[in-house]
Amino acid sequence: MDMVLSEPMFYISFIYGVSFLVMSYVVFHGMKKATAITLITTFYSLNLFGLTHGIAELIDWERFFLKATGTGEVEILKYLSQIFLIISFVVLLQFGVNLLTYRNEKKGTLRLIPVILFLVYIIVLFIIKTDDISKAGLIARYTFGFSGALLSGIALYTLANSIKAMGNSKLIKGLIVAAGGFALYAVFGGLIIKPIVGLPIQLFRAACALTIAISSFYILDVFKASE
Repeated sequence: MDMVLSEPMFYISFIYGVSFLVMSYVVFHGMKKATAITLITTFYSLNLFGLTHGIAELIDWERFFLKATGTGEVEILKYLSQIFLIISFVVLLQFGVNLLTYRNEKKGTLRLIPVILFLVYIIVLFIIKTDDISKAGLIARYTFGFSGALLSGIALYTLANSIKAMGNSKLIKGLIVAAGGFALYAVFGGLIIKPIVGLPIQLFRAACALTIAISSFYILDVFKASE
């Protein structure tokens, strides 16, 4: 047990998962107190992303703990972590698309894109006969994870620019920081899977998650400024 507690990954994985759960809670709490409803349905997808991704990372944290204590891999936990991971990335892409189109009802059909892409993803997995859940999760990371995080970053930055005239500097800065966090997460969470200069990639992902979680406390006014 002492050996596990001395492992940096034990703490990095925990912070990684909890950060997204905190973001999910903060966003949900903000939606409950909203005075404007324009963005509520859009941010439900962000809330769901934080919840599912946080659960996925905490399951991986438990897997790390079990391996480090000699129990070994538990297959059901591996499957659960990857299923939650895949769902979270698809939902993140949905958030990005929803946020970019929330002002224009004519673009509502674009919101079907993540669903259509997910169906294509399932068909591709069937065609290439992928029976490795970890490989399926990796494909989702490179596709939905990268595009979802990048699009979410762009959408949040666009939203910040669109409400600059309101003069709410705290909200604007919060949106820009969150946008930056997602843009970096697109790289560290969606493209890179190997250590960087000897440091585990999870450290960089955890830093992005923590940045996004902290910024979520500053963007709650978006539910007052969206109409």
